[in-house]
Amino acid sequence: MASVEFSPWPFEENEDVELIWFGSPYTDYKGDWRVRIAFRRVRGEVKVLSRAWGSIPLLRIGQIYTKGVLNQVRPMSGSSYTFTIPSLGQGKIVNGFKLPKRLIDFGKNPELGTQNIIQYAVGNITVCIPVIELIRAMFINSRLLAYSLMQPHGLEQLIERCEFENNVLHFHLGTRVPNTMANESTARHMSWIYLDPQMNTMWNSVYQRLLSRAIAESPTNPKKAFRKGNPLDVELPSTGPIELIVRGDQFMNMVLVKEIVGFAGFTHPATEIDFWHHSKKRQESVFGDRRLRIPNQLKNDDVIINDNSEHAKEDTNQDVFEVPPTFMKFINHPIVRTQKKSVKQTHAGDEIVVNSCRGGKSLDQPREVSVQDSIVGGDTPPIDFQSLEMVPISEAIGLEDFFRMIGMLKEMTSYSIRMSIVRIPPGKRFSICPNGARRTCAIVQLSNGMFTKYIIEVARPDDWSISTLILDPTNLIHLKAIERTITQLLDGLVQKGGHWD
Repeated sequence: MASVEFSPWPFEENEDVELIWFGSPYTDYKGDWRVRIAFRRVRGEVKVLSRAWGSIPLLRIGQIYTKGVLNQVRPMSGSSYTFTIPSLGQGKIVNGFKLPKRLIDFGKNPELGTQNIIQYAVGNITVCIPVIELIRAMFINSRLLAYSLMQPHGLEQLIERCEFENNVLHFHLGTRVPNTMANESTARHMSWIYLDPQMNTMWNSVYQRLLSRAIAESPTNPKKAFRKGNPLDVELPSTGPIELIVRGDQFMNMVLVKEIVGFAGFTHPATEIDFWHHSKKRQESVFGDRRLRIPNQLKNDDVIINDNSEHAKEDTNQDVFEVPPTFMKFINHPIVRTQKKSVKQTHAGDEIVVNSCRGGKSLDQPREVSVQDSIVGGDTPPIDFQSLEMVPISEAIGLEDFFRMIGMLKEMTSYSIRMSIVRIPPGKRFSICPNGARRTCAIVQLSNGMFTKYIIEVARPDDWSISTLILDPTNLIHLKAIERTITQLLDGLVQKGGHWD
């Protein structure tokens, strides 16, 4: 399972720090968008760092970092909850200082406490969702969309054609969309934001409200206000009932949402989509030898995000890093047909093995990448993220019963619960569910002061037969050894075709 490291990293060598909150997005001296991120150290001190805005799809409240490395296997603070809100538009926007200190303590830091929270009344529970988390879950599933959101008409710049013809939506993505991001999931997601009037208004309101506030603060030079930064705000649309699966913490009758795991209840304006991107080509066999390149060394999938790079390079075939998934279910799940208008010729003869002849850094070392906006002449290879998983509303994500069980444990016991959801490693047919989505896995840590246990549950939307795995570590085992064991178990699960060792 690949790891992500942030560099530079200002904390001590082996110090664990937890991402606890987000500050305001702002622009640096080059005009590039960045975001302030708050980390809590073990001794309780809160330190605010700055990172490129393009890292937002990767970040979740509750993540633990050591030496700048994010370990996705380590469970995050919070338990699972499922709520149904009558409409997104019924939310009340307040600032973070309205939250009880038992849920989140900002230490009187105005940068953190003035960030906007949306409150929803669900029975006798008040559900509190940070605006930045709602925007991330609904809109920012990639670095590409993160930067598009912070530009005027940013979405329109990615789309060449979007119109109905005989009740079929013809949706063409432009050349700014890299080849590796041009897929059916992207087509469903971006066409939904673009075509649904309320979603489009919600998307546009993010930048428009930042701009309006900047103009109000500095009428002659709005860029000055952008450099200072302002809390994100959003126009909430009227919708039907929306089901939310979240990870969060509860105190009294308030639940603070730290991560939105899934949505259900949205309607896509189209039922059929003809999707096109210039990279989609029909293969045509021609006579000739096939050149087979074999790398000199095994490729290391680990990456180091260099925050000191000038800009990311333009790269139509940039790598895409899978991050904790956000599930989205449409009431109607549009059929997508990919159109391939041009032809790519491929040789159909004998294979001839050639060396890759790649120089530079050894391939067994982590690669240095950038999550800044891509420009021609950038100095660092880009990386993008994929968090969105779209499934029909008639299908389960495969963890619903498990989440209910964890909710019952939370109500019936005094256990401290931490949890995370990761994707099963790729490489085998078992890694992909029958609906085409990557299979996921929930990892839950239960502690009561006397013992700590781990529960591992593999998603089974296809009713795959596999046991819930409970790990009972001895007190002599270090936490990092447990995490390595879980990673090895998941790798072995895939290699054995969906069965525990």
